[in-house]
Amino acid sequence: MALPFVLGLAVGAGAVVAFNKSDKLKETACSILKKSKDIASESLEKGKETVGDVKNTIDATAQCIKEKKAQVVEEKKTQIASEKVEKTIEEK
Repeated sequence: MALPFVLGLAVGAGAVVAFNKSDKLKETACSILKKSKDIASESLEKGKETVGDVKNTIDATAQCIKEKKAQVVEEKKTQIASEKVEKTIEEK
């Protein structure tokens, strides 16, 4: 029976202390929330930068692959053309 009374007394004392120091608690809470907001904002900016870097890297890789494919096609065309010339020369 004494336990609920003691618990109520402790909660009541905590409420009184919180009420007396409400300004300090409010300032501390606002400060913590502002820091959290700043950290989240910085993380978001870093994430955007990282996504941009990854996108640029992927685009550059795709462009490089396209250039290599075009180069291979050109080499094959040149090779086929030179084989045709050689066949024509051999036939004559």
